[in-house]
Amino acid sequence: MPLPDVAPFAANVLRSAGRNAAEFFFPTLCIACNGPCSPGNPWLCKGCVVRLARNHDNRDACPLCAQDRRFAACACGYAWDFPFERIYSLFDFDDTVKEITHAFKYGNLKSLALYVGKTYAHLVPNDFWEGMDIAVPVPLHFLRALKRGYNQAERLANGITCSGATNIALCGNALQRRRSTRTQTALSKELRLRNLAGAFCVRRPDLVRGRGVVLVDDIVTTGATTSGCARALLDAGARAVRVLSMARD
Repeated sequence: MPLPDVAPFAANVLRSAGRNAAEFFFPTLCIACNGPCSPGNPWLCKGCVVRLARNHDNRDACPLCAQDRRFAACACGYAWDFPFERIYSLFDFDDTVKEITHAFKYGNLKSLALYVGKTYAHLVPNDFWEGMDIAVPVPLHFLRALKRGYNQAERLANGITCSGATNIALCGNALQRRRSTRTQTALSKELRLRNLAGAFCVRRPDLVRGRGVVLVDDIVTTGATTSGCARALLDAGARAVRVLSMARD
């Protein structure tokens, strides 16, 4: 009776031992806190995964503007001055979310934005998707996109549409940012709106005409950027626009 060939088994054992040793001595570090990543998670440690879950679960979000009412009041019950129907945000903009968004915006980690969209799209309630047909990312000006190498909002939207949480299609080239604008960080809402006036246009009206559009961005603060995009989409014939963001600041 021939002896069994143990070479493949031995090779697998050695490869597994090598991987375990490498992970022990050179662990993949969490993108948010620099601790060792959770097994099977290429980006986050177990603690940061738990912190994100608590962030989401503890939000007392306004159903219209997504503002967490534990920290700031909104006037949505009295007035609504946005062109889109509503905002849904997955998280509050805390330190963990700040580190993640900073990494995929400035750290050349486009796969991280894809991971976030794909992993957390299931947190969006089903009624948000009702009547929606396509996902359109907030565009970058082509010079900024050229410098960064990708649009993080497009990668986030790509992850969302391939997550299985929704059947809407990604239309990454529908919107265009036709002029560069100064950074919005230190501007008031009024100045942000003025800064973005006429900055966006619809490059492919045929893609949005008569359709419900989910406008995807990484962070919503005052809503000025998403308002500019929504107005362009509605002017081009979109039936309705809703905003989906990773975080609300």
